[in-house]
Amino acid sequence: MTWHRSFIRLLVAAIAVLIVSCSPAQQAPPPTYSPTQIEQIQAYVPRVIALRERIPELKAYIQAQDWTNVQSFIHGPLGELRARMNRLARQLLPQAQTKANDLAQDLYNHLVAIDEAAVARNASVAKRQYQAALEDFDAFLDLVPQP
Repeated sequence: MTWHRSFIRLLVAAIAVLIVSCSPAQQAPPPTYSPTQIEQIQAYVPRVIALRERIPELKAYIQAQDWTNVQSFIHGPLGELRARMNRLARQLLPQAQTKANDLAQDLYNHLVAIDEAAVARNASVAKRQYQAALEDFDAFLDLVPQP
C-alpha cells in the first residue's frame, strides 16, 4: 500500500511538472520609450532635422557641378551630421540603436563618396551617392519615435 501511495505521489508530481513546463511562458511586453526618454530624444531631433532640410542644397551643387561648394557643404554644414546622428542614436532603444548606428555610418560613407566624386568631378557617382544618402537619412529619421 505504501508503495502505491509513493507511486501515485510521484506520478502526480511528474504530471504537475509536465503541465507547468508545457504552459506558455509569460511574455514581457516589448520595451517602450518613457516620457523622459521621449523628451531627451526630442532635444536632439531638431538639430538633425535642420540638417536634413538643408540636404537639397547639396543636390543643387551637384547638379550645377559646383564641386567647390559640394566639398565645402559636406565639410561645413554637414560636418556635424555624423556626431548629431550618433548622439540621437544613443538615446534610442537597443534594437533601434543598432539600426540607427548602421544607417548613420552608411550616410557618412555616402558623403565621403560624394566628396571623392567631387574631387574626381564625377557627377553621375555624386548623384547616385546623394540619392543613397537621402534614403539612409530618411530611414534613420523613421527610427526616431514621435512625441
